[in-house]
Parts: sequence; structure tokens; C-alpha cells
Amino acid sequence: MRSISERDLAVVIPLVAARIRDMTAELADLDERLDELSEAEIESRCDLQETLEHYHGTLDSLREEYETALAEGINLPGYEQLTRPFGLA
Repeated sequence: MRSISERDLAVVIPLVAARIRDMTAELADLDERLDELSEAEIESRCDLQETLEHYHGTLDSLREEYETALAEGINLPGYEQLTRPFGLA
């Protein structure tokens, strides 16, 4: 039994993908000025990178549940269709 409904997954997956996109962009911005960062900003960057890894893990778990629902014949958009607008397909 799934911990979240298939239709909820169809809403949550794009939200998590959007957050990953935003955090990735923020991390790239920090990396561009890595030499100029204060110690607090470097620590914040490390925290952001760790959070990003957790979000990727969450998205992977959601993908597994979603694809299981698709395999069971539930009529929903494909996973790639949910994540493509965020550059994660």
C-alpha cells in the first residue's frame, strides 16, 4: 500500500522537482563566487548541498511509487512529463 495517493504524487513530484531546480540554481550561483564566500556562506552552501541530496532521494522514492501506480494501470501522466519542465527528465 502506498503512503500517498497516485493523484497526490502527480502534484507532489513537480513541486519537489521545482524545488530541486531552484536549489541547483542557487548552488550554481554560490559556486560561481566560491572564492568570495564568508565562512557562514560556505557552511550554508554545504547545508544546501546536503538538502539537495535529500530532495533527490525523496524524488527517487516518489518516482518508484508513481511508476508502480502507472504499472498497475492507473491513468496518470508519465513521470518524465511531470519533471521535464524542471530539467529533471
